[in-house]
Amino acid sequence: MMTKMDVDQVRQRLRSRKTEERIQAVRMAAGMEPGQRQELLLEAMADRSSYVAALAAEALGDGADDRAARAMVERFGSLGEDGVKRDPGCQIRANLAFALGRLEHRPAADVLRAGIRTVQVEPVGGVPLDTATHLRANCALALAQLRDADAVRDIALLLFDRRGHALRGVRPDPTLTVEPRKAAARALALTGSVAARLPLTLRLVHPENETPEVLQECMQALVDLEDPHALEVLEPYLGHDDARLAAFAALIIARTQAPEAAALLGAAIQRLSGDPLRATVLALTTLRTPEAYALLHELARAEREQVRLAAIGALPSDAASRELLEGLAARDPSPRVRAAALSALREGGGC
Repeated sequence: MMTKMDVDQVRQRLRSRKTEERIQAVRMAAGMEPGQRQELLLEAMADRSSYVAALAAEALGDGADDRAARAMVERFGSLGEDGVKRDPGCQIRANLAFALGRLEHRPAADVLRAGIRTVQVEPVGGVPLDTATHLRANCALALAQLRDADAVRDIALLLFDRRGHALRGVRPDPTLTVEPRKAAARALALTGSVAARLPLTLRLVHPENETPEVLQECMQALVDLEDPHALEVLEPYLGHDDARLAAFAALIIARTQAPEAAALLGAAIQRLSGDPLRATVLALTTLRTPEAYALLHELARAEREQVRLAAIGALPSDAASRELLEGLAARDPSPRVRAAALSALREGGGC
């Protein structure tokens, strides 16, 4: 337990001219008892170094009371009045958003709503760059944690924000805003709201050249929200030109445990190869249904060598699978398949 002398020592370090000592002071304060740490961290939140202030803001997310949370909201708003000067890089506000979300401080909704719309263009390496992407991402996640009534609307707008505010050459580059859009998809799932299914469905049905990373987050979020129509939204992705995206869709479809899942994955497997093929076969094993089991055995006898090899690596350890492996090891026309089957037998008859 920290003594008064320890507290005074931390406070003295917070007033040091050396940034390293102030950083150390924040870390020491974060490890104190709640009654001691809060005042020190609030003091550090106003530090002239944005790095020190951001560390303090993050630490306040661990158990700050309502009074401290109100001070955090006020600080967030003040920083946003002149973000480039008061919070270059947006790190303080990003950490405040994260902390306010953890605290589930509902009165923070208005400043978080402002943060989710913030664009802050600063010169980075001589190039104008929007430095607020992580701020928008954290605000989306925090709004979801607050269960704010308007959260779905505000987060959905971020999901569809592909403006790529900073320029590369002449046109905005939407890849620069991938992280906020990914966070928006995760945040929509966090809301737990039935209304959140709609923007996710729209994004997946009308991807408009959206990046695979964002589409994957949308797929996961839709299933997390237990959308009863998720399968009809996900199924078209099994035939996507991007084989990795198709395999990811297979994994998410398997998570639904829908009765049709095994047949859908079986059809997709016939079109895939390499890692996406192996991933989809493994997804099939997670279904744990008689249909999936029978299909896995069927795939071990498939015409394509790649498919047989992938199925061999996923067979369960049971008598029927062992009998199948023995037949493949003895009679398959492919030396690679025979070797793989023999290896699986030695290891115990499958995965």
